[in-house]
Amino acid sequence: MKLKKQILYFASIFVLMLSTFSCTDDTKEVVKLSSIVEIAKADPSNFSILVDALKKTSLDVTLSNPGSFTVFAPTNAAFTAAGYTSATINALDPLVPADAIKIADLKLRLQNHVIGIGTRADDLIAGGYFKTFGFLKTSASSTSGANLSIFINKSAADVQINGGASNGGAKVVKADIDASNGILHVIDAVLTLPTIVNQIAANPSLSSLLNTVKTAPQATVLATLNAATGALPVSVYAPNNDAFTTASATGGYLVGKTDADITKILNYHLEKSNRVAASTTAFSTSADVTVTTLFTPNTLVLTKSTLKIVDKSNPAINGNAKVLNIQGTNGSIQIIDKVLQSL
Repeated sequence: MKLKKQILYFASIFVLMLSTFSCTDDTKEVVKLSSIVEIAKADPSNFSILVDALKKTSLDVTLSNPGSFTVFAPTNAAFTAAGYTSATINALDPLVPADAIKIADLKLRLQNHVIGIGTRADDLIAGGYFKTFGFLKTSASSTSGANLSIFINKSAADVQINGGASNGGAKVVKADIDASNGILHVIDAVLTLPTIVNQIAANPSLSSLLNTVKTAPQATVLATLNAATGALPVSVYAPNNDAFTTASATGGYLVGKTDADITKILNYHLEKSNRVAASTTAFSTSADVTVTTLFTPNTLVLTKSTLKIVDKSNPAINGNAKVLNIQGTNGSIQIIDKVLQSL
């Protein structure tokens, strides 16, 4: 009898413990994140124009679906400053040829605000270059092509995209808004589609090249870059600032060169193509590539299975590509560690 009472006692204690546990261990409600489009719709004072633009271009479907996206979301003020309003967007009729072109152009511009993986601001800064859903149009009817590049860096306290608004970029005004299918970063301007000159200007490590190209004696070189199009692109082998510093130091390649010489040297870094490296470790895996530069008839060689560039230097000192396949609307850029020698 005593044993039976003990068993009943412990059984009652056990039931009491279960009851207490079930009462005190309340399951916390899991907060369901909204999609990127739902977040924008919930804030019409900031994003009503963005929502209308996404709907008009059918990108609202993409950004409502499961996945992982980064969206740089311009505010209503940013859209208005860029010449867009809800009224003008909603009035576009896809059955009207002229409107259909405007819708396609708007879609491409919006695609340049989207990266195909959700990325927080700190990781964007660390990564530098990313590919957007925007693309190089090789013809007016192109619906796909090499994906455009976007450059993110930190200037003072600001996170900048493509060098900020003065270069067709923007500033992040609110970062890291979590969505069920990615991350939003609110920006203060609508991004323009970046040309190769925009891409050069965006990256502080290419400021020496930019400053050289923008001098009056090099106006023809700048004109060549600006005249390039998606159908007739130009590739730039872009020496970084360290390369210019070395070439300008005592005994360096650029010392004593005339303005006319500099024009020839700059043209030696240009190619009429949209050069894209085959991989992260090689321009080509099948054979050396001989590049005909715009300093005719001079060539340079991209060495098979490497990122080495052979110029006319004697004794030969190869250049090396350090950052690959920076894509603009009218050409591509490979950042290199040497001012290539052609004279």
